[in-house]
Amino acid sequence: MVGSGSSGGDLRTPQFDGANYDFWAVKMETILIAHDLWDVVEVGVQPQSVLKEEEDSGGEGSEAEQVLVEAPAISREDKIKNAKALSLIQGALTDELFPRIRNEKTAKGAWDTLRREFRGDKKVRAVKLQAVRADFEYMRMTDGESLDSYLARFFGTVNNLKSLGEDVSETRIVQKLLMSLSRKYKSIVSIIEETRDLDVLRVKEVIASVKVYNKREDLHDERDKVAGTERAFSSLKVGNNQVHGTHKGSQSRPNQKWQGQDKKGSNWSQNNNGSSWNNNPGGNWNNSFNSQNKQGSSSQGSVKPQCQVCQKYHFGVCRHKGKPRCGKCNRFGHTAKDCEGNKQVANCAKEEEVTTGTMFYACHSASVKNGSVWFVDSACSNHMTSQESVLINIDRTVTCKVKMGTGDLVQATGKGTLVVETQHGRRYIHEVLLVLGLDENLLSVGQMMKHGYYVPFGGNMAIIFDDGSLNNVVAKVVMGGNRCFPLSLESMTPVARRASVTEDSWIWHRSLGHLNFVSMKKMQQMEMVTGLPVLTKMKDVCEGCVSGKHHREKFDKEGAWRASCPLELVHTDLCGPMQNESIGGNRYFITFIDDFSRMCWVYFLRNKSNTFNVFKQFKAFVELQSGFSLKKLRSDRGGEYTSHEFQEFCASMGMERQLSIAYSPQQNGVAERRNRTICEMARSMMIEKGIPVIFWAEAVSTAVYLQNRCFTTSVSSKTPFEAFTKRKPGIKHLKVFSCICYTHVPAPLRQKFDDKARK
Repeated sequence: MVGSGSSGGDLRTPQFDGANYDFWAVKMETILIAHDLWDVVEVGVQPQSVLKEEEDSGGEGSEAEQVLVEAPAISREDKIKNAKALSLIQGALTDELFPRIRNEKTAKGAWDTLRREFRGDKKVRAVKLQAVRADFEYMRMTDGESLDSYLARFFGTVNNLKSLGEDVSETRIVQKLLMSLSRKYKSIVSIIEETRDLDVLRVKEVIASVKVYNKREDLHDERDKVAGTERAFSSLKVGNNQVHGTHKGSQSRPNQKWQGQDKKGSNWSQNNNGSSWNNNPGGNWNNSFNSQNKQGSSSQGSVKPQCQVCQKYHFGVCRHKGKPRCGKCNRFGHTAKDCEGNKQVANCAKEEEVTTGTMFYACHSASVKNGSVWFVDSACSNHMTSQESVLINIDRTVTCKVKMGTGDLVQATGKGTLVVETQHGRRYIHEVLLVLGLDENLLSVGQMMKHGYYVPFGGNMAIIFDDGSLNNVVAKVVMGGNRCFPLSLESMTPVARRASVTEDSWIWHRSLGHLNFVSMKKMQQMEMVTGLPVLTKMKDVCEGCVSGKHHREKFDKEGAWRASCPLELVHTDLCGPMQNESIGGNRYFITFIDDFSRMCWVYFLRNKSNTFNVFKQFKAFVELQSGFSLKKLRSDRGGEYTSHEFQEFCASMGMERQLSIAYSPQQNGVAERRNRTICEMARSMMIEKGIPVIFWAEAVSTAVYLQNRCFTTSVSSKTPFEAFTKRKPGIKHLKVFSCICYTHVPAPLRQKFDDKARK
């Protein structure tokens, strides 16, 4: 701590340890201004001209004369101010940083030394500014992030921009803040954009509106949480002049019934809202609370208050007070991780009447023993069967425990696909668990709804629709005598199902450009393409893959921003020069990758100077074919992308340029990794067939064509070709690269007994 001089108070100088120089500099500047010392640090101590008297002896024997001359000197006041400022700066440094300014005699010299070392010169600050700009542009609020933490992160980035000299207008901050909020704040953002002028809107007004909206949403969530799910799913059962308030789990907790009797003997039960139901002799329900019922409602002659713990109506201390409450089933005594609802329970067609209600449970005995009958069950978590013969593509790696209604745990030995024939063609029922010992086949309503089917119940019937339009009826299931819904499904015969597994997996591995077996299996299971048969994973090693794809493990990275429509962001990179020219005389190839669909286009170049012309051709082609406009282009800082004509063209088209920082190829990782994958696939195909390197362009073009029609982890359940064109690709025409083929010779080009095909 350094005491103040003329300010009359104590001002603590912040300790600087080498981190957050910009924040420290702002605090120190404020303290120096308070001490009236900032001009000494900013300008420095300037010598001033003063008059001095010198003696002039003149000639011999003459008297000495006093002469006034000007000499530069620093005033005593400036020396004291410089010493005070230097003392404040020295006291604010740690012992590790003090040697950096040990030899400085002026406050300005010490300040400039620290600024050069920790703030950097103009070039270093430009690089830092570009990195902070990128953070600001790509900043988005995640779904699980709180509003306060995101605002702190947002304005921290804004302050970093301002400290590096960036002029960030308030309008830009408002627009970016509204655009970067999560979907939770979509409604309030729309209201602000429609009702307010963003050019004059202040940041603090936006923050106040968003915080008020966030607080209101939190209050609604808290009320919904307090209300619980028991009241939402409570039901009433009328019989023998009695009304019982039941809820989920009432068979295990029968004491949670609130009953009373009025003076006339009619029974009544109070609901969760605090109102009463009066069962009059005419059978009409009256939501009123008359004085007669009030007198007989309790032994104390008053209405039971609502408990703040269990939300029910009773007197005295709640028996659940102090117990944990499950956030899933809303019961007391356990937490969500210990809830029985987390385990898979198979419910079947047998019912058991108990005194507290009706309970359905799974059993090993049923009245119907037909292997083609499937019971539609709304409480079953998965499709289940014990008949292995009706399933195809059984995955033996999927194993889990299934809890039956009797409490027994049964081991599931796999998961497969059921193929059935309907009037509308062949249907595939995926993810059917194979549970040995299960007597009945179960169809889960929840799993069908997850896969896009609609299953409404009503009128003693359940109807299965193909989609939400409710136009295409897949099946109608009539309720049986035991209040179950049996559905008869005729599965295909094993011979018909296994007829398509005769293809050689290695042939398809080579036909798809040495694609890995995991991706091939996913393409077949998810029906991404047509014409691909059922394949088996081979354990042998492919020499072409080992020689062409061997590489180091990838580095972990965080998830990046993804485009929401085609051509919103395009990645590009130039690869080459190659050691050999192609047949067409090219030595380079350039790729363009759409960030949304990961669709790739490749062009071949003789020289780097042709990059600009190729880009214009690509832009005109994809915009005309897709109907979208190219908005952003991301590339490295190669000369082919930073030429004057390239930049002027992008500026005239209103296109945003995203250039990676020097020596940072990770910022253009999509294009860099795609070029590597293309080269690996092309190299594998050429090595296996022993093709000369001069055919590298043909191999690269084939690799790009195949990758656009193969599985990629960047696009969910689709190939890049389907994601971009909305059409599912066909691959029946594919052949192994560089395989022997025969071309037909037309009749005008051959004699009577000449060969009709050429090898």
